[in-house]
Amino acid sequence: MKAKVQWNVKESSYDPSVKTAQSFKVKGTVTLPDRVENPDGINLITAVNVTVKAGRTAKIADPADNKIKGISSDGYTTQSKITFEAVGAGMDNENPGKGDTRYVPYNWKVLNTNSWSQAPYTAAFGITKAGTYTLTVVFDQQKYTGSKWENTGSQDTKQVNFTITQGQQITATPTPQPNSANQKKAVQTGDTTNIAPFVIILVIAAGCIAGVVVYKKKKK
Repeated sequence: MKAKVQWNVKESSYDPSVKTAQSFKVKGTVTLPDRVENPDGINLITAVNVTVKAGRTAKIADPADNKIKGISSDGYTTQSKITFEAVGAGMDNENPGKGDTRYVPYNWKVLNTNSWSQAPYTAAFGITKAGTYTLTVVFDQQKYTGSKWENTGSQDTKQVNFTITQGQQITATPTPQPNSANQKKAVQTGDTTNIAPFVIILVIAAGCIAGVVVYKKKKK
């Protein structure tokens, strides 16, 4: 014979807020089927022992673990290219469960505000004026619903201060080159070639011509 039992869990020691394993007793009242009588007045109150296994504990990301990596406080000049990466706490949770939380990089700012729409959460920038600056990164907290991540409306902010110094200015000094026209003129007026051999040759040639003329006259 089968009979229904109405269990009274509310009167047990079970605490649904406790995530660890629990063992407790639940009492119930037996309801007899139609046309079944209880002439001996058997007690219709029964009880069972129940054990509830430990439930899954949600992974709550700690905002203190939000980081800005790859940037230091100094060592940059107005000629430097500065790069960094924003790492949100809980971003490495590849198998999330309902109630888990994480932080996702939302935007960053030095002089202007820039936003990320998806990973990778990296950026690069340069500054042309020396001085001390602050890099600010805002992280959005998200909670897993069981099927997707949703923003909770809570945010966390991290900052890094850094210094920019003036970069070295390199100036090229040209080497003067002589003007081609002046160079030609200098060669003409400053030629130190010895012209004596040419004069001697001309004198000898003239003497030869004179000798030929005299010889012809004598022959006549």
